[in-house]
Amino acid sequence: MNERTAGGAWPGSSARHGFWLRLRDFAARDTNVVIVSVILNNLLRAISGMVLTRLLVPEVFGISGVIASVQFTVALATDLGFQAFVVRQENGDERRFLDTVWTVALIRSLLLALTLAILAVPLAQAFGKPGLAPLIAASGLTFLVEGLSSTSLLTALRQRLILRLSALELIALVVQIATSAALAWAWGNYWAILGGILAGSALKAALSYGLFDNARRRFRLDRPTLKALWAFSRYVTGSSLIFLLISQVDKFVLAKLMPLDQFGFYILAGNLASAPLSFAANYASRVLYPAYAQLWRDGVKDLRDQFYGKRRLPGLLYGCATGGIIGSAPLIVGILYDPRYAAASGYLQILCISSLLALPSNAANEALTATGRISATLEASVVKLIWLTVAGISGYLVWGQFGLVLAVGLMEAPALGMKWLRMHLVGLLDLREELLFLAVGLAGALCGRIVSGVLSPLLG
Repeated sequence: MNERTAGGAWPGSSARHGFWLRLRDFAARDTNVVIVSVILNNLLRAISGMVLTRLLVPEVFGISGVIASVQFTVALATDLGFQAFVVRQENGDERRFLDTVWTVALIRSLLLALTLAILAVPLAQAFGKPGLAPLIAASGLTFLVEGLSSTSLLTALRQRLILRLSALELIALVVQIATSAALAWAWGNYWAILGGILAGSALKAALSYGLFDNARRRFRLDRPTLKALWAFSRYVTGSSLIFLLISQVDKFVLAKLMPLDQFGFYILAGNLASAPLSFAANYASRVLYPAYAQLWRDGVKDLRDQFYGKRRLPGLLYGCATGGIIGSAPLIVGILYDPRYAAASGYLQILCISSLLALPSNAANEALTATGRISATLEASVVKLIWLTVAGISGYLVWGQFGLVLAVGLMEAPALGMKWLRMHLVGLLDLREELLFLAVGLAGALCGRIVSGVLSPLLG
């Protein structure tokens, strides 16, 4: 017969309670929250793609890609680095400080919306698609809605409220997808996608006040805060402009050269290729970088072995999975989309080459940065820009649009080569580990191709 302990608990109950506490703490760790949220985000976007591609024609996704590039361009060209500024400032929790940041962000959003309204017609004509002008102008509404959000979305990172922030973003994404699907069924055009974005942004703005304490803000312009923001943001804007050229030049050029349906295939392929990219970026910056920095601070002697030991297993799994996407692209597109979108598989295979190389490239970047070689990021950006200029123009002259897409897909290769050279010069490069990763990626691509060849005929 079981007997209770003197404290009134059944034997083993404290052990079970401790197990659940440890499990809860493990699940709530920042890195685990980031990984799970990335997975759920990509899963939801895949479901969205499956639904919307069956309700909308390819031209709609071409329109969406053009407008998203325009929005991204004007936003990044005026990037003031609000998130990094709030997180790092010593007085980042003070009301006067946060009121000023919120006010500046709201003014910026109003100006961006006005900019899109003014430039809508010239931009549409520049793309050779004048019918897009009303859509470009209307898309500025998203900036207005986002500008109304509380600065709690920034202070949440400062206060390590990653789980709550991730939940908010996922809830808003679910509403965006559901609204877009309902409007796509009713309207069958691009306005459905814009309506979904506005609905998700509005909910996110509302939750930014409802889910966090001290979220209410008022209009205020504090001179010391403005001075500090300017001193900080002028460097952010410069680096953002380089990133802008790298990330958007292909979309602007192809939007001009391609019919909207073909550009829609390219955009959908880019969305699929970004799924592994989001993991590579978050894993490198939020998991590897803190670990590498700690090893450097601790003066560990075998830094090279420690660096590769930290990334080995996740890196090999990533290489195999991303290689598998390259090999099985026709099968993936066939499962997710209807036959009208089959052409997206070729673009997906090319663009995923950069996705495959992103993890070793990002890991090398974090290793160099953690050991004080902070210029590696800028150098890599310059290398990518030179590559896109030379290889992009050459590829287009030789192979047309395919040559430009190929240059984009291979863009990460020269940057990775530059980082390998830098790591070799400081004794951090293990070429065997790097070649092992590439071999696993190639094996994953071959396996994916075999699986696709077997299963694709079964899909009809």
